[in-house]
Amino acid sequence: MLKVYQFGGERVIIFDMNELQNQSAYTGDDWIEDILNRSQELEISQIEQAVISKLIELIYGNSITLPDRRLALAAVFDLLATAEYYRNVGHVGWLYCPTDDTPLLLYPYTNVCPRCVLKNEFVFHKANKPQSGSIGAKTSRLLAVFLQALFLKNNRTVEVRKGVEPVDILLVDRMGRPTAVMFAEIKAAPLVTLPLAVTSQLLTREKDGKVVNIGHRTTDHAALYGSQLNMLLPNSLNEGSTWELTPFGNKENATDELWAYRSLLELLETKPAFLGEYVSFWESALRSYEQKSQTNIFWLTNACGQPLPRPTNWPRRKGASGFESISDSKTSVGMDRTDDLKKATYQVLKIGTEGNPSSKFHFRVGIISNIHAVRHYEDYLTALQDVIWTRSQNRSVKTASDLASNTPIFNLFDGIIALTQSQVRDKWVSEIFNF
Repeated sequence: MLKVYQFGGERVIIFDMNELQNQSAYTGDDWIEDILNRSQELEISQIEQAVISKLIELIYGNSITLPDRRLALAAVFDLLATAEYYRNVGHVGWLYCPTDDTPLLLYPYTNVCPRCVLKNEFVFHKANKPQSGSIGAKTSRLLAVFLQALFLKNNRTVEVRKGVEPVDILLVDRMGRPTAVMFAEIKAAPLVTLPLAVTSQLLTREKDGKVVNIGHRTTDHAALYGSQLNMLLPNSLNEGSTWELTPFGNKENATDELWAYRSLLELLETKPAFLGEYVSFWESALRSYEQKSQTNIFWLTNACGQPLPRPTNWPRRKGASGFESISDSKTSVGMDRTDDLKKATYQVLKIGTEGNPSSKFHFRVGIISNIHAVRHYEDYLTALQDVIWTRSQNRSVKTASDLASNTPIFNLFDGIIALTQSQVRDKWVSEIFNF
């Protein structure tokens, strides 16, 4: 049985030890050691490592001006996620957009023409986003290896390891006495994935002897392999945003899955100013997402919802009621998906009670993400962020004063960590994430 009491401005959870032992065998240090022994080193390719190293070099260097390093780190993680999304670009799923003086083939990641929406014009096109199940595992791995690189950059003696159920990742500092360990749920999802673009004049036809533009149309990019691809980057972030095409290399063939990392590295090395432009755009997109501005770049962000105002020709959902969204809540950014917040809270409680108390480890638990719960923190985490808990076999305990003076107290969350914003209750956790 679990009861929550208010004590000294903080919430205290008290467990009935008898009931807890009936539900699962409590092993404490043995349980922690078992997870450590079964954990694995992170996997990373040479090109991924090279891209991460270059991004961190630029963020911590003097070549570009960055007003907020933590936000810049979150922004460049989105670039890593973008490279992961781009790896499987194919011939199908492109959108022809004849708007303005430069007709384009576009490969969007939200259900809308990404160029027209910058003028608040909504043209539906099915997004090319990967399946959430597969991309979630990949972006979580990327965040783990990105954090490992940041720990090394900041001279932390912390190793990041892939966990086993019920633990996503482990942070281990064996230089401490005792060994410091953090078991954490990891949630990673990008704020925005910019579309790929190719200039094209192919989709025109003659009618009555005249060349007629056929308008927006879903089409294939038959000449994909070996052709110059571009990233469409908004460069004016007010009403009526403009854009530019940033050259982004090419995919050589169907098996060239690392082409986007290779292209991103080349872009960073040949045009360092790009990163400052991208970070500026990204920070504006984050503010737009937070404020639900419902104008231009907001419609490029994940979980932006349905268009407003909705065009009369906007399609209904197939096999369901209502209308299609531009991007639904299942694609919420960072840890901002409500289902993820509820699951992560339970997992943190589970691993906290499995590992505490510990005599052999400085044991800590928490949630780690690239972006904090921008919209849902107050509703789902504010009431829980300062909860502390303990165990008691004494069922007559009503207040903390009824407990023995040496009763150990533990944080529900030692840290709710994101590159953008963190809430921390533990000194060691605060120190290692001081980027």
